[in-house]
Amino acid sequence: MLAVCASLAVAVVILAVMVRATWADVVSSYTLTNLSFTVGFVVSGAVIAWFRPSNAVGWIFIACGVGHLLTPACGLGAIYGVEAGWPVWVTRSLGTCSTAGWIIGIGGLFPLALLLFPDGRLPSRRWAPLAWLIVGYTVFQVVSWVLADEAPSPARATTSILSIGLVQPEPLMVAAGIVGLGVLVAAVASLIVRYVRGDETIRRQLLWVILAVVIMLVINSQRWLTGDGPVLLLLTFGLVPVSIAIAIVRYGLLDIRLVLSRTLLYVLAVGALIAVYAGLVAALSAVVPSDADRTVSVVAAIVVALGFNPLRLALRRVIDRAFYGTRSDPAATAGRVGEGLGNAEDLGDVIERARIALRLPYLALTTTGGERRFESGELRDGEQAEIPLRYRGSEVGHLVAGLRRGERVMHDDDRVSLELIAAPLAVAVHASTLAEQVQASRTAVIEAREEERVRLQRELHDGLGPILTSAALQADATSNMLRSDPPAAELLLTDVRSDIRQALDDVRRVVYGLRPIELDELGLIGAIEQRTRQPIVAGDRTVRFSVEGGALPPLSPAVELAAFRIAMEGVSNVLRHSDATHCTISVGASGDILELSVTDDGSPTSGWTTGVGLRSMVDRAEELGGAATSGPTPEGWRVHATVPLTQPQSM
Repeated sequence: MLAVCASLAVAVVILAVMVRATWADVVSSYTLTNLSFTVGFVVSGAVIAWFRPSNAVGWIFIACGVGHLLTPACGLGAIYGVEAGWPVWVTRSLGTCSTAGWIIGIGGLFPLALLLFPDGRLPSRRWAPLAWLIVGYTVFQVVSWVLADEAPSPARATTSILSIGLVQPEPLMVAAGIVGLGVLVAAVASLIVRYVRGDETIRRQLLWVILAVVIMLVINSQRWLTGDGPVLLLLTFGLVPVSIAIAIVRYGLLDIRLVLSRTLLYVLAVGALIAVYAGLVAALSAVVPSDADRTVSVVAAIVVALGFNPLRLALRRVIDRAFYGTRSDPAATAGRVGEGLGNAEDLGDVIERARIALRLPYLALTTTGGERRFESGELRDGEQAEIPLRYRGSEVGHLVAGLRRGERVMHDDDRVSLELIAAPLAVAVHASTLAEQVQASRTAVIEAREEERVRLQRELHDGLGPILTSAALQADATSNMLRSDPPAAELLLTDVRSDIRQALDDVRRVVYGLRPIELDELGLIGAIEQRTRQPIVAGDRTVRFSVEGGALPPLSPAVELAAFRIAMEGVSNVLRHSDATHCTISVGASGDILELSVTDDGSPTSGWTTGVGLRSMVDRAEELGGAATSGPTPEGWRVHATVPLTQPQSM
């Protein structure tokens, strides 16, 4: 296809020379512009078709280019054929192709390509009627032109072979013009819909097209305003298909936001200043004498010069907000994140809000250790920047921001905004971590409770159940033998008594596993004294114990049991891990805190190895809002635990 188009383009040049066409003829007949459109459409379409063969836009562009190539090729061929005496049907057929080519290209297929941009599919099924309307309108225009009396082509020497001298009624021509304008507006509206509803990728693709259209419209502004203008300026239309090809194949080639935003900034600024200058000159000329024209111009120029920078800054703020969000206003970004923290279900929603507010391609929050990660946007190959999240001096995570295409380092405004929102995000991460820890603790409590229930069920079913069943059966047998064989019945009663005592021992063992009986009978200090009143032999040494403590305020069962278990675990560690011969257990209350310590006279260097025992003491204290520590002292080794006397209702 490229070879065919290149051959036809060469043929156009040769034909222009053969018919002795001047430069003015080539320009005024739109031969040059049609050739430029051909190059733009065919090359862009070929690139799209090569890299994205399933995208219909590429093939439509190739067809557009062929249409625009047929117009000058067939038109110049018809002129040459008339001069050379070719048959009339040949020259008139060439005139027909010349007329229809450009209409099919820019008049029909180009709006259809806009409708299918950027993925080659309609925005939705609701746009299908518009696609068929474009096709129908194109067919109507082609038929109308080729049936007309004179073909609007470079081939003025002949008419279309299908010409019947058709003259359209004025109302029909007006209606056709309205439909044509409506089709183009609707195609542009589809791009706006895609931009509003699309993700970051689609928006970046559309910005390429917007940039090309803005440049083309500005350069050809005279033609749009007056209906006339330099024909050569239409060559800039070739930027549109080129921009579409870049948008589809390599939309990340440059930071298109920066290019487009600066283009719009200076176009709008210059346009506004020209309008202000013209308005001032017109207004002052109406009230100032005619001989003071130079003064009017000077005054207008001074006003424009003074207003340029304020206008530029104001426009830049508006355009930057449109392209880069609120990065130049960190307070607004922080406010949006604050709203998200109050309303969002998780931190992922907050990160999404922040990314959209700053128009970043990618933003992620990762907690320390990487346990959790909240992402928004698409991470592509490119530069990244990290912002640490700190809470009370400790790093709880970090933000990872993907930089925009073309950026090597993070913009200062972006960094300031991210650093400003880092503080509330760090608090949110810390709060979220605490909430997860609380949930994990609750889950552990529930699991421990269920395990305890299973253990009790097993103890009662496997231990106490058989004993009581045996005692019941023996009691029945004793009742049956009581009169017939009293001695045997007495023996059976002895067995029943033994079984019942064993059952009582099992009950005591189970109950003690739940809560030592000594606590209810003797209190905390008395229960500890009861357990440690006798020296205990541990290997080659004998360990003696002493208990210190005065009167204690009333203790809740949970606090009392936790303190007792911590004390007994401390005693157990002295016996197993220390070389001490004496151990002191101190219990006392200070304000609303119960303090307990287990101190031995062993060597500090023979400290206990951190294991299940020490971890158990810490867990028991922390479950009730307290703390437990262990470490060497000048006298030996010491375990110290504190537990609040007053527990929250949730406890």
